[in-house]
Amino acid sequence: MKLVVILISSILVCFGMAGNAGELISLKDYLKKELSSSSKVSKEVFQLNPEHRVVLKSLAANSEESAFSFFYGKSSVGALDKACTVVPQQGKEGPMTIGICFEPSGLVASVTILTSEEERGKKVAEESFLKQFRGKKISDAFQVGSDVDGVSGATWSSKAVAEAIRKSSFAFKTFVEVKK
Repeated sequence: MKLVVILISSILVCFGMAGNAGELISLKDYLKKELSSSSKVSKEVFQLNPEHRVVLKSLAANSEESAFSFFYGKSSVGALDKACTVVPQQGKEGPMTIGICFEPSGLVASVTILTSEEERGKKVAEESFLKQFRGKKISDAFQVGSDVDGVSGATWSSKAVAEAIRKSSFAFKTFVEVKK
């Protein structure tokens, strides 16, 4: 456990995440919560090539990503327990930071809002909204009104969370799943 905390602290320094306005949970606490049961924790950064960016834009029109960072929780023998990424996302009232974790099989394990400036859309950070994503496949549409229930009065914020999951699912499928 001590090694995991030290490694997560080192990753935070490299990732450049510090306390932000609207912080709901720090990156350090988020990774600790999601990956502390794993024996080993590591980070890998994947750069998007021009072809990746075209596909990503078709899935998530607001995407500005040039890279995705994945934080891995692995067993003592190196088997993947969980892969998590943290992505920036524009909400209606300001930027958000959303953490998405995946099971090795490609199912969404969890979604967490780390930072948000949404006032009217703050309910998207609540477990009652986020739990609907658990167990969804990376191939799902993640479209509000189709396979995602939006929050009444927070449609833009709901769509922002769904878009972040589409982006992350693309990255998981493109970079992580192919390595298994």
